[in-house]
Amino acid sequence: MPRTHGAGIVRGMTDSRVTPNDAGDRPEDHRAFGRVADWLIAEGRYLDGTEALLEAFCRRLLDSGLPLVRASYVVQTLHPQDTVALYFWRPEEPGLREIRRPHGAQRNPVYMNSPIRLIFEGHGEVRRSLEGDAPLLDFPILTDLLEEGITDYIVLPVPFGDGKTNAFTFATRRPGGFDDSELDEIRDAVATLVPLLELQWLKTLSRVLLDTYLGHETGRQVLSGEIVRGSGRSIHAAIWYCDMRDFTGLSERQPADRVIAALNDYFEVMAGAVAEAGGEVLKFIGDAMLAIFPPRDGETEAETCARVLAAAVEATGDMAALNRRRGDIGQPAIGHGLALHIGDVHYGNIGAPARLDFTVIGAAVNLVSRIEGLSLALGRPLLVSADFAACSGGRYEALGEFSLKGIARPQAVFAPVGEKVE
Repeated sequence: MPRTHGAGIVRGMTDSRVTPNDAGDRPEDHRAFGRVADWLIAEGRYLDGTEALLEAFCRRLLDSGLPLVRASYVVQTLHPQDTVALYFWRPEEPGLREIRRPHGAQRNPVYMNSPIRLIFEGHGEVRRSLEGDAPLLDFPILTDLLEEGITDYIVLPVPFGDGKTNAFTFATRRPGGFDDSELDEIRDAVATLVPLLELQWLKTLSRVLLDTYLGHETGRQVLSGEIVRGSGRSIHAAIWYCDMRDFTGLSERQPADRVIAALNDYFEVMAGAVAEAGGEVLKFIGDAMLAIFPPRDGETEAETCARVLAAAVEATGDMAALNRRRGDIGQPAIGHGLALHIGDVHYGNIGAPARLDFTVIGAAVNLVSRIEGLSLALGRPLLVSADFAACSGGRYEALGEFSLKGIARPQAVFAPVGEKVE
């Protein structure tokens, strides 16, 4: 069968090429491609995750007779760190390879000079034949593809309901490239795939946003249906409470952008240490942060406390290093305090009927926040309660008993040995 393709075709940008659908000459291929669409509707929609869906889709296209040697899916994300996710598939490799691009990547020359940018901007389908004496190599990636022996490359738009357009690429090494009937079938298969990709994107988006604003475990609780006011449970957990010192003074002395930068630097250190140790940041309260560490499966209370203490000591050291770096560039040090406790808390939904917070409350939360308030007066950045000191097995210095606001009895407070203010 003759195959027709131009040196360079951008559908929607230049003259659109209308080609006959000659699938009727190859009914067996048409049926095979049709089975891919049927599979997407009947089974593909039940796959969990973008990677699983894309892997199965590309494999089925290959099994249907499409001479596919590589494919990729590029999706614009809504993520605090990433702007684009790229999924690469090759038939000889197991699974997919995923790459994420950070915010600002749109200014990168690689992106600016790519066909993906045209798709994202709504210009329509891009196709390039890489055969002949002088193929059109108007995008840098085409030179790489030519060196791989690619003969035909097509980029299709993947429009989502939010108005953004993502992209799907296909490439072959077959002499003559894709024929017209194959291209039409690819377009039809992708059109069937788009709603499933968008569904997976929405699932991912909900998890990302809940992880970002609630925390991973708390977000999972909400997604599982824990959304009724008053619902929750009692848990035994280590509690971490920290805040910056003299935040009001810093806000008065420094411009807003520097105050925000200082807050972000501080929370990056504290939240990073919590995450590394398997804890869950529940909320940022102005310049303060509340986190919990429920025991892991099979973990003793002593092991939980030791894990949390190690994270707190690391965070304290990281803050000292951060302040040295700030001093090197003429920025003021960030004063801070951190307290640890272990006890029972209520973990669940609290708030107004239509505006809830998923957090922890209880006497243990009040106690740890009051202990943290002593850190400046005691000259120690890291303090722990008597209960925490008793269970963690570390070496501590007893700092005395203190009457704390809202706490009926004086409380003994301890500091890990060697943890001095720097």
